[in-house]
Amino acid sequence: MSYNSYENDEQTWKNGNVFKRGLAMLFFGFLAGFARLGITLIAIFQFFALLLNRKPNKPLQQFGASLNDYIYQINQFLTVNSEKYPFPLSSWPNSPRCDFE
Repeated sequence: MSYNSYENDEQTWKNGNVFKRGLAMLFFGFLAGFARLGITLIAIFQFFALLLNRKPNKPLQQFGASLNDYIYQINQFLTVNSEKYPFPLSSWPNSPRCDFE
């Protein structure tokens, strides 16, 4: 029998893992706060890099892009738009938008 993804998601809620997901949601909501703090610190550092060097710090720019993807994954999980657990329960997201000039 073939199920589409919505039916599979619905099954997850019926099998008693709601409390497990609720604990994971609290944990990832807490991590999201630290990730957002990281974005703020990157923004401050990049401002000073632009001020002093007239160009952004490339490794920090790439890390900021992957951190944005991580926050997006957390938000997808928290709003129940994804069943995939974000990092550290899965791999760190590699940002495809790392083609900075």
